[in-house]
Amino acid sequence: MQDFSSPEFIRGISDQFQQSYLASKVILTFDQYIALVQKSPTHYVRNSSHYLVDMFNYFGRKRLTADYLGEKNRLLIFDQGTHKCPAIIGGETCQKEIYHILNNFARSGYNTKLIMLHGPNGSAKTSTINTIANGMEKYSNSEDGAIYRFNWIFPQDKTLLPSRRGETAPIGFGAPVNSSLTSNHESYALLEETKIAAKLISDFKENPLFLLPLAYRERFVRSWLALEKNCSPDEIVVPPHIYAAGLSKQNQLIFNNLLNGYNGNLASVFNHVQVERFTFSKQYRLGISTIEPQMAIDAREKQLTMDQNYANLPAILQTINFYHASGEIVEANRGILEFSDLLKRPVEAFKYLLTTIEQEGINLPSGTAALDLVFFATSNDKHLDAFKTIPDFSSFKDRIELVTAPFLLLPSQEIKIYQQDLSDIQKIKKIAPQSLELLSTWAVLTRLKQPDGENYPAKLRPLISRLDPLSKLRLYEGEKLQPRFTTEEENALREVRQALWSESHNSVVYEGRFGASPRVVRAVLYRATQNQNYATITPMSIFAELKILVKNRSIYEFLQFEPRGQFHDINLFIANIEQQFRKTFTEQTIQAMSMADPNEYQGLLKRYIDQVVAEIKREKIWDAATNNYQAPSEAIMTEMERILQVGENKTLYRQSLLSRIAASKLENPDRLIDVGEVFQDYLSLIKEHFFALKKTVIERNYKIILAYANKDVKALAPEEIAFAQQTFANLEQDYGYDFVSAFHCLQYISSVP
Repeated sequence: MQDFSSPEFIRGISDQFQQSYLASKVILTFDQYIALVQKSPTHYVRNSSHYLVDMFNYFGRKRLTADYLGEKNRLLIFDQGTHKCPAIIGGETCQKEIYHILNNFARSGYNTKLIMLHGPNGSAKTSTINTIANGMEKYSNSEDGAIYRFNWIFPQDKTLLPSRRGETAPIGFGAPVNSSLTSNHESYALLEETKIAAKLISDFKENPLFLLPLAYRERFVRSWLALEKNCSPDEIVVPPHIYAAGLSKQNQLIFNNLLNGYNGNLASVFNHVQVERFTFSKQYRLGISTIEPQMAIDAREKQLTMDQNYANLPAILQTINFYHASGEIVEANRGILEFSDLLKRPVEAFKYLLTTIEQEGINLPSGTAALDLVFFATSNDKHLDAFKTIPDFSSFKDRIELVTAPFLLLPSQEIKIYQQDLSDIQKIKKIAPQSLELLSTWAVLTRLKQPDGENYPAKLRPLISRLDPLSKLRLYEGEKLQPRFTTEEENALREVRQALWSESHNSVVYEGRFGASPRVVRAVLYRATQNQNYATITPMSIFAELKILVKNRSIYEFLQFEPRGQFHDINLFIANIEQQFRKTFTEQTIQAMSMADPNEYQGLLKRYIDQVVAEIKREKIWDAATNNYQAPSEAIMTEMERILQVGENKTLYRQSLLSRIAASKLENPDRLIDVGEVFQDYLSLIKEHFFALKKTVIERNYKIILAYANKDVKALAPEEIAFAQQTFANLEQDYGYDFVSAFHCLQYISSVP
């Protein structure tokens, strides 16, 4: 076993870390930095928005399933979750819009707008920005994401420092400038700390490229980009920010004074430049910062007079009034700055943003400082609506990019939000299957908006008007709508599914703006966890908590909406999920009783369809019993049509089955026909028929199972006890219900008329 306290172990760690440190090129001379720029100029000349675009591209994207609504691709940066900030579920439209805005900034060269994410409380606005911040941290630690700032270094050896104008220049500083920008053997960047008299760190983390005088900077960047792109320098469009002054006033004064002291020798000035790689960090507010909605000053300066570091500066710099800039905006430079709940502040508190964003600079006591960062903000819709009504909004609207972040509208996505909660709760209490699925379904039902039939062709309006919340939810999820809608009606609705999804995207009252938030869902889930009336979390405990929740309509805005048809009918949604649970659990229990093979009903349906197809095509069908081809059986077809409640015109009905198969084949040419999927409505009728036939037996079996669960086994025969034990075992093995949850679910099903 390795001795972790041994000197060899510590030395081993030290050697490994030092190798990694040197390989990452943390500290460079200005020459070394310029060499990196020459090899990959596009990489090092980029501004903050260009950096963010490259970061998005670094993580890549994936193709979403063909029937996915909204977007076809997902940006994988939003799958880069951490324990504190899990991966973002859904939200592809919002994320793509942010990416497009950043692309526009990068192309123009200017970050002149505030990206404001707005939506209801709990719609992952802040989490989206946090995920971008987490991505920046990971990307800046990679080779592709390397980013640099600079410091000024002054050695203890005073003979190496520049003199005031008129004095004798120090020995060794009159040498001609060689072919490189600095002489590596004279650079102070790599001096040991003990030989450094003073080190000035740039508060704004400017790109070291801005130390090159503009005339040289533009020419060098143009030639480097031309070499990289293998084209003529005349064909190169230099990024606009390269033409900016770039340096803060303080750094420009240091540069100018040193240049004067060295009689214009740039190489000698660059010897004082130490280029340092840094990584973005939200925790340490390095290139990433957040301003909370309080009355705080976002940037400030204080004059430095007694700092020993400045007392050790050469005489040539003693005339400069040094200031230390601080505050969230300063900390965020080169990265991103988030204004959390910006519109909770009085307008007067953020009017300065108009000029700050437009001019990409901040006014400080010592002068205006250039900025290179992307501004984000979040706001809920109520504050945004109020903001739009004030006279000042017209001044802001051209400087704000509004990005909508709605609630999720797919239960299959909604349930993924609570996976961590599920893991934590299961340590305390068991959770029965369907519990979280039903709660997520209820939450999404509260968010759906009644479609406006006027947006669709006249022939579709009656069909759109029949679309209730549950059917709309199933349509969004790509599920079957039968038996409420015929196959033809379902196909027609599928044709306009995308239009329904995006119908209100540009509306003030968009779908997903209102409804139960994830915070409400979590509150219900955790109250069910604490409910002492239930030993486990079952769908019934969820129903009980929801019924308590909806009684107090004053707490949540979505509870106060008047129903429009079935939309916004909160009590109906609880009834919907109760009915869904009863239907699913009843089928599961009957199958657990071994009274029905899950494939039995589909087999009967397939046999009927095969008979119908053969009859219409005037073909024979293979009969396994006789090991021969036989004519279609009219008796088999008639019996099944009695179960399916077919009218008198059987010929027309049978032809419609063939049309449905043909339509399904056209829609999915590469898939085998699944009769259970194509004829889901018929499969349900067959199940209901056989359940009705077995109703008496099923009810008797329920009594046996409940008697066993209640330990009332005296009246039960041994085979009945074995039957009950096997049923409970099947419910657990096949569907995941533990004994207690299964017992409570059976009690509930048995008590419902």
